[in-house]
Amino acid sequence: MAISVKRKSNLGIPTENYIVLHHLPADHPAHKLIIPVDPDAISDSMGASFAENTPLSRSAPIYSYQHSGPRSVQVSFTLHRDLCREYNPGVDDMVDALVTNLDALVLPDYDSASKIVNPPVVSLKIRDEIYIKGVVTGSVGVTYSLPIINYGTADKAIYKYAVVSISFGVSEITPYSASILPDVGGKYRATAGFTATPSNSSNTSSSTNYSSVSSNTGGGGSVLRGMYV
Repeated sequence: MAISVKRKSNLGIPTENYIVLHHLPADHPAHKLIIPVDPDAISDSMGASFAENTPLSRSAPIYSYQHSGPRSVQVSFTLHRDLCREYNPGVDDMVDALVTNLDALVLPDYDSASKIVNPPVVSLKIRDEIYIKGVVTGSVGVTYSLPIINYGTADKAIYKYAVVSISFGVSEITPYSASILPDVGGKYRATAGFTATPSNSSNTSSSTNYSSVSSNTGGGGSVLRGMYV
């Protein structure tokens, strides 16, 4: 019996790069989009904030811990429309779908019946280097470049820019504690399946989760429905 083995892509076409748009239903064609290129640049950062107080007769200030994070990833992609369509056959125009839904990610999902706001959440994975799940922060930038191609058919021509550059940032919503990171090394940044229990949350499923913010904001905070991110 033949056994099918799923292999990783080569350096040329990174088919393991993807973005999951959690505000879309799981059966929606654009819920998970393959990004068949590597980012032009990735910026991955997380810091800590301390309040500085200098009492009298002391040579060094006292630092009071306030919070850590959130971890933030800024990426920019140069997408080729034909290549994106080839690796997302279920989507008519992957580039337009990504641009439209990234624009949607900077807008809230307003529920007029219950009068609450659900911040849209996205998951982004790049090779074995970067994984982050969070909210899109800042601005979504889109730049269209030549050449112009016919993206339609012989009967109905649709002329579009062939190259589209997209840049956006994601801020993480899952908090971490210092005690778990030495055991996993850098995998908390790079592995979508990382399930070590966060410092103030026991929900580690891949579905979108909005949980209340507790007094321990360990490493990045959570999303509290209807109030703030």
